Amino acid sequence: MSQLFTLRLATETLSADAEQIGVCIEELQNIRISVKASLVLSERKLWLSYQIHLPSAMLAAKLDWPVWQQSRVCFTDYLWQRTCLECFVSSKVADETTNYIEINASPNGQYALYKFDDYRTPSTYPPLPLSQADGTTKAKITWAKSLSNQQVEQVNSLKPHPILANHSVDLSSTRFTSKYQYQRCFGVSLDQLSLDSDNCYLSDDTGIKLIHPCVILQFCETNLYFASAHATPPDFHQRRYWTPLDLQAALTK
Repeated sequence: MSQLFTLRLATETLSADAEQIGVCIEELQNIRISVKASLVLSERKLWLSYQIHLPSAMLAAKLDWPVWQQSRVCFTDYLWQRTCLECFVSSKVADETTNYIEINASPNGQYALYKFDDYRTPSTYPPLPLSQADGTTKAKITWAKSLSNQQVEQVNSLKPHPILANHSVDLSSTRFTSKYQYQRCFGVSLDQLSLDSDNCYLSDDTGIKLIHPCVILQFCETNLYFASAHATPPDFHQRRYWTPLDLQAALTK
């Protein structure tokens, strides 16, 4: 089983974003993103599966979706500056000042995990990396091999568009389905999340009380922000918009 999150687009600058990207507002509103969070206690891991559906070939052609490269799987800072799969976790529900962890992952295999003692604290850039048990080795994620292929690109009943002139897919001769679909899945060790050289960031049985999966999609150098709930302006670090972890839904064998 999994806890399912349906992410929605932050709309404060929707009109300007659509104009910059060169599409209509409805195109952006029809982007669909879902995230499944699963706790596999036998592996002591939190698994996060991201699925992104774009409504048209035109929008897909403008998406910055870095191609998977095994050679690029490593800790990398500043991933949030372009397309990025993110998740925030905390060990407490009520305390707005408690510490928390931010997870970043690029579709190309790069990743980063950061620790915060309070809201965006410390405020250094890049943030302080989360460490493994030895206190020096940076934390890491595990990519699911079955979902680490390049994106599945599918379009149905579409005629070639000028913007796709250099696209490798011949839309006039191949049968497609109606959406462009992108997916990635990765796991994070619960033991790794619970260990830090100074503090136990996530404790108890699973350690996770609040969880906030979110996504940044970049189109033509314009970033769009997706989450289950948004602050104004969008700010993924605002804990009041995070969701309690549903253990019954998230736990798997």
